[in-house]
Amino acid sequence: MKKVGLIGGIGPASTMVYYSEIIKACREITKDDNYPEILINSINMTGMLKLVAANDRKSLVELLSAEIDKLISIGAELIAVASNTPHMVINELIEKTFVPVISIVEETCKYAKNLNLKKVLFTGTLFAMSNDFYAKALAQNGIECIMPDDNDKEKIHSIIFPDLENGIINEKDKLAFKIICNKIIIERNIDGLILGCTELPLMIKHEDFDIAVIDTMDVHIRGIVERMAC
Repeated sequence: MKKVGLIGGIGPASTMVYYSEIIKACREITKDDNYPEILINSINMTGMLKLVAANDRKSLVELLSAEIDKLISIGAELIAVASNTPHMVINELIEKTFVPVISIVEETCKYAKNLNLKKVLFTGTLFAMSNDFYAKALAQNGIECIMPDDNDKEKIHSIIFPDLENGIINEKDKLAFKIICNKIIIERNIDGLILGCTELPLMIKHEDFDIAVIDTMDVHIRGIVERMAC
């Protein structure tokens, strides 16, 4: 198994899921007593999000690139950023990184295409929903990406922050999220829902909707483990 380096802490709750699920998946492949080597660089989410909110892409790239370099310097053979929002600069990071970077956006698009989805609803942080990096990538795969309106973006963001980002699941928030999404799904004839924040799968499960639900964290983890095993 190759040694993977994770940029984590964005947020902490989902980083723990990445860690445990990568171990579980790798051991299912090897079927022995060995454990995979995982390097985690848990960065300051608050500082990163300030750069995102300011749309300071240059500083965001510099920050993440420097943190990735730390992982490579201690032996990481693969890199993954364990969060959707910073993937707004993933292409720039890939260009600056000398080991493979497994993109959550690329893995999600491949998964959606394999499901033959035509029109998906994207949900995530306000920052991710207000950027077009997912819409562009999905369009390249022949999939239309629908974003919530501004009011619903704010509501979904408030469901994620601060509680869900800290691993706190509120049933009222879950119901509110389902109401928002189901309304859009019906009105826009949506056939897939993307959980484009790695904390959303802590609250929302596949059985909560009657259409395909894409857990981007799970899809990303599968892609990471596949590359580790190559």
